[in-house]
Amino acid sequence: MKYVRYLEIYSSVPAAYTITASAGSNGSVTPSGSARWPTEAVRPFAINANTGYHVADVLVDGSSVGAVTTYTFNNVTADHTISASFAENATDSDWN
Repeated sequence: MKYVRYLEIYSSVPAAYTITASAGSNGSVTPSGSARWPTEAVRPFAINANTGYHVADVLVDGSSVGAVTTYTFNNVTADHTISASFAENATDSDWN
């Protein structure tokens, strides 16, 4: 009887999925690293470039979503990755 009850409780625990965030040089993705999130979670990420740089591209699960400064995973039902790359801003001397 105790064994059956344990199975009932365990089966009601929601699944969790890993989202791994990383950033190239000269910027950050917050939160960074890997974290587990419950099924159907909503998880926003902020992408920030260091002074003198801008967001060049953001990849979600290996596909570009453009040079965005925020990205939100809605209704998480699988593992995901998010990574950002950054580029130096153009200066006046770049145009001479």
